[in-house]
Amino acid sequence: RKRGFEGGQMPLYKRLPKIGFTSTVEKPYVINVEKIKAIAELSEITLESIKSVHKLQKTVTRVKLIGASAKDLASKIKDEAVTTSGK
Repeated sequence: RKRGFEGGQMPLYKRLPKIGFTSTVEKPYVINVEKIKAIAELSEITLESIKSVHKLQKTVTRVKLIGASAKDLASKIKDEAVTTSGK
C-alpha cells in the first residue's frame, strides 16, 4: 500500500492548499518623522503619544520611526524602534 492511499478518494495531502509559511510575528507600523511635525514637539515619544498624534488603530503594538530627523529625536524616543540612519 502507498502511504496516504484512501481507496480512490483524493488523498488528504493533495486536497490541502499548498500555501507557504506565514509568520505570526507582527511587523512594526512604519512612520516617517518628517510627515509628523507634532512628534518633534513632544517631551517624550511613546507608543501612546504616537497613536494620539498619528491616529493609529488600537491594534498597533509596534512602531518604527524613520527619517533623517529621527536622529535628533533618538534621545526622546522610549521603547520604540528607530532606523539605523536615525540612531
